[in-house]
Amino acid sequence: MAIVPLTTMSHRELDNLQTALNNALNSLRVAMDGSMLSPLSSQYGTDMHPLDGIDQPTPVGVYEARREALACVAELKNLLQHPFEKAAESTFAMYDFATVQVFIEYGIVDRMAKEPSGVSVKNLQSELNLDPHRLTTVLRHLSVCGWIRETQDGIFALNRSSRILLEGQTGRALISVPDNMRIAEALPRWLKHPEFRFSQSPAHTAFQLANNTTKPFFEWVKNDRNYLNRFAACVDALGEYVTPGIVADYPWETCLESTIVDCGGGKGSLAIALANKFPALRLVIQERGEMVEIAEANIKAHLDPKSVPDTVVAEAHDLFSSQPRTGDNYTFMLRHVLHNWPEAQAVSILEKLAAAAGPKSKILIIERISGHYPDTHVQLEHNLTNAAEITASASLLTEQALVNSSSRMPQALALHLLCILNCHERTLDQWQTIISRAGLVVTGLYKLRAYVSIMECRVIHT
Repeated sequence: MAIVPLTTMSHRELDNLQTALNNALNSLRVAMDGSMLSPLSSQYGTDMHPLDGIDQPTPVGVYEARREALACVAELKNLLQHPFEKAAESTFAMYDFATVQVFIEYGIVDRMAKEPSGVSVKNLQSELNLDPHRLTTVLRHLSVCGWIRETQDGIFALNRSSRILLEGQTGRALISVPDNMRIAEALPRWLKHPEFRFSQSPAHTAFQLANNTTKPFFEWVKNDRNYLNRFAACVDALGEYVTPGIVADYPWETCLESTIVDCGGGKGSLAIALANKFPALRLVIQERGEMVEIAEANIKAHLDPKSVPDTVVAEAHDLFSSQPRTGDNYTFMLRHVLHNWPEAQAVSILEKLAAAAGPKSKILIIERISGHYPDTHVQLEHNLTNAAEITASASLLTEQALVNSSSRMPQALALHLLCILNCHERTLDQWQTIISRAGLVVTGLYKLRAYVSIMECRVIHT
């Protein structure tokens, strides 16, 4: 084997990643200081760090710098990790989820929260009546995954991340949906299933194979109130996570002269958040009949009591029926709706809105756009004090590398929705095809501080 002289060796990829990571971390410090944010720590504290909340958008400079830093870390791991270790991680990844379930369902996380300095395995195993060796092995796996710390031999304490798993927190709702592993195990069979392999039907998914049923997901869950409640809480948590970016990064003031119709708006959480942020907006939540009462209760509970009466109202409407609200006085909004449907049905939903919209009406499609798309029509409140640092460091990583390395969570969600609903993730070109078929044109593309974007559309008038 030829030995390359040391002076001629180039570590260009490693050097670029090192420089990009250093630049991103420097930008992060500057952005955090500019936003008066306290330093980060992985230690568990009595107060949640402001960056861990989901009620406010992450400051722009912090969002961009953190996104690039995490992308660098992911790319460094891909570069440095031994392939066998990567294979082993995938082989045993199911225990990442299973141990977190134990952590939550056995009350360990809530118990540890009462003693921030740490709880011994001896005390835990006595309280839970569990084998101490098995419990220690589970806790050490959680420690490796970054959920807890082993402060001394056999003594474990929460990390900052653990707070998201406490009672009432969104992470707990996300993880508490049962039987996800069983659905994932059905994926290989589903892909090769003789009847299901090319079907677009929501009744032909991995979910049906995993649960030995012919019913579509939403029909099946009607008979399991516990599962339905947990799934609904999970959906709400995902919605809450992206809502601050949606509210902050689109020019909603341009909609003040119209009423926003939230088509398929669920419990109305986004509409309520918009009304609380922009009191002059008027919004209508349209949902299936059985959801109207739930939406009305949510409005009563969470709409600012100082709001003008009927600022937000709920009404029954089917997406595939003619839209009763017509003309320039309406803006139509669909969040996480169209990905539930194959192309033909998605086009039909949009056609109903196109028929109702006036020349000045906007149709806002809020969805994840898969893959790479151009940086156009970006509306963010940039902090110019750190724009130069962000631009300089970002140039060392391609946009595609940033997209790939920051897409693990939304891509996993897309796969899960595919397995239970036959949902469809789409590229920008695929979205534009559907939008065009419905007689609409994209007039604005807004990237948000979230994994979703807003495609602003208008009717094509000839």
